[in-house]
Amino acid sequence: MISEIGLIFLILTFVISSFSFFNLLFVSKKNNHTFFDELKFSKLAFFFTIASFICLSYSFLVSDFSLNVISKNSNSQLPLIYKLTGVWGNHEGSILLWLLVMTFFGYLFSINSSASADFKNNVLRIQNTLCFLITSFILFTSNPFEKTFPPPIEGADLNPLLQDPGLAIHPPFLYLGYVGFSIIYSISVAALSEGVKNYFIAILKPWVFISWIFLTCGIGLGSWWAYYELGWGGFWFWDPVENASLLPWLTASALLHTIVIADKKNILVNWTILLSIVTFILSLLGTFLVRSGVLVSVHAFANDPTRGIYILALLASISFFGIFKYFNNTHRFNRPNISLISREGMISLNNIFMLSITFTILIGTIYPLFSSVLFNSKISVGAPFFNSILMPIMFPFVIGMILGPYIKWGKDDLILLLNRIKVLLIIFVLISLVVWYLSYKDPVLSIIFIILGCWIILSSVYEIFQFVQLKKKIPKKIFAQVLAHIGIGLLIIGATGSSILKQEKIQFQEIGESIKIKNFQIQFLGVTKIEGPNYISQTGNFLITENSKKLKILKPEKRFYNTGKQVTTEAAIHSTIFGDLYIAIGDAHENKSQWTTRIWFNPFTIWIWIGVFFLAVGGSFSFINSLSRKR
Repeated sequence: MISEIGLIFLILTFVISSFSFFNLLFVSKKNNHTFFDELKFSKLAFFFTIASFICLSYSFLVSDFSLNVISKNSNSQLPLIYKLTGVWGNHEGSILLWLLVMTFFGYLFSINSSASADFKNNVLRIQNTLCFLITSFILFTSNPFEKTFPPPIEGADLNPLLQDPGLAIHPPFLYLGYVGFSIIYSISVAALSEGVKNYFIAILKPWVFISWIFLTCGIGLGSWWAYYELGWGGFWFWDPVENASLLPWLTASALLHTIVIADKKNILVNWTILLSIVTFILSLLGTFLVRSGVLVSVHAFANDPTRGIYILALLASISFFGIFKYFNNTHRFNRPNISLISREGMISLNNIFMLSITFTILIGTIYPLFSSVLFNSKISVGAPFFNSILMPIMFPFVIGMILGPYIKWGKDDLILLLNRIKVLLIIFVLISLVVWYLSYKDPVLSIIFIILGCWIILSSVYEIFQFVQLKKKIPKKIFAQVLAHIGIGLLIIGATGSSILKQEKIQFQEIGESIKIKNFQIQFLGVTKIEGPNYISQTGNFLITENSKKLKILKPEKRFYNTGKQVTTEAAIHSTIFGDLYIAIGDAHENKSQWTTRIWFNPFTIWIWIGVFFLAVGGSFSFINSLSRKR
């Protein structure tokens, strides 16, 4: 009965949002008024959707196997947390979560008092139309309340890779970022419909920051999960689905900088709107790649061409509508003369580099699809392509990040700039020599990237030092910028260490045998059998010694899940600021005295997660600052 109620609530969302869809179709440009109160529709759509989502969640918790989605993605032996995680650990439930987040942002905007009533209606009419399109996709191709008869006695099980606490928080954060760009799209297209009034920038700014923060956290959490669950994941391994989430993050990062210029100087408004539209389009493109089955990845959700065609049509229609609105209003935008040696010039140049990186990753991700369709040849585009293309772009990009904060708005002089930062340049030379001395035996590429990361961090700290030296109060926007830039520097160092400098040893290891890697001695103590709630674990015991000092015992596992008869490997990790000792255990040899073991040392990996934290905190300060300014 609960599942039927959930379906009724979902149908009500479809009906309510359909009014906005037809209203959008029949509202003319000359008579730009709405026939309905879109604020009430947004609130109703949110409450109906959350009610439907609660019904589905309850059905998962009580193991209602009459629902197809539950019988295929859960079972009665699952721990409670993974029954809940199972709600979005599949295509149907995750797309309902997508709709919930979209209606949630519409609801939040409807109770936001900063915009006028007319502008709110225009924005929510577009947002509710997006909800209608997603709801129709759910009802006609991905209904989570679809029944099976007779219902099975037991479910098939949730994918063991998803039975992890990281999956309880990663998808909601990622969707709050991904789908948050829908309201940014709606605000920008509504601004185009109204003739691009200046006030829309102040309305748009907080939504850009909050969506970017959630997407940053979502990508960081996803990479962290992939690291300890899969051996290594994240976009540094250039997984195509991870690339799909990186693309909107890059354009959103460019948007963050462009909107600052638009707010301060009232220029580049056209870039702000275009980037807002493109970012949401890339979010939808990521959804298409993940859910259509065109890409093969451990992160992909579904393999259904019908759904893929629907999402492709959805992507095409939303893209066409936004781009058509933009080019139909190009005559409204001024064309400012921006000096290259200026703060806005440097930000604009860096945005071009960031968009170049985005375009490169996009081509590398989708080209194999076109090659397969057009030339009937299967090719793989991996790390060598991305690294060779992106490396030349990274140098001017980093230089722009370093110089940008020290350049004046409007116009500046390069000689005067160099004179202002002469102390910083000397520090750069000294730190470069120190890094080179400490790591001259490492690959040259790793040394260069670590030096660039250090330069970004030092230039950011030096900026704060100047305020302290002059006994001036540090502005909130400067503090936010410094934290975010430090985060980028830490990410560069962490990604460089864990990809270029990592060490790996794979062997048959006898019980009692010790393996040396870096400064660690890893002694294999044997394997114990442990019964979990829905799996049996073969747990390895490894005594870790560093410089003759006993540190701890690491316990990697090999799990055999009862219901699905699947096997997973659970790594054990010892983290320090200098690197991670990472151990995974494989199969036993015939005599059971030897086991396959894989031991890695990944330098500076923890700095990746610290870098993400700095980015999120910096973005949060910017978000709070944008709210205070708006008020």
